Amino acid sequence: MLKFELIKNVLIVGIGAGIITTALVQKIKEGLKTKKYLILISFIVSMIIGTLFAKYFSDLSIVYCLWAGLFSFIGADILYKTFEDKIFTPFSKLNEVIEVPIENEIKGE
Repeated sequence: MLKFELIKNVLIVGIGAGIITTALVQKIKEGLKTKKYLILISFIVSMIIGTLFAKYFSDLSIVYCLWAGLFSFIGADILYKTFEDKIFTPFSKLNEVIEVPIENEIKGE
């Protein structure tokens, strides 16, 4: 029989850690020159942050904390893709330079 209450608790902790992980991966992504290792970095960060978050802020065993870390990786990816254009800067636009016409310049007093 499935332990639905335990699954719910692990998912809730994983979602909480996923929010933190998403913000941290976004900061790391801004410093990267290439997207080559982004998935691996994201997975490692998610497992570390998710597991530590679950260990220190819940009473789950270490095995369930590892599951929360995995759920934070899956959840962080889903959250990122959902909010990529709305909240986060897409990877392709990080080095894009936007020029403002001189007539739109804001002059101080």
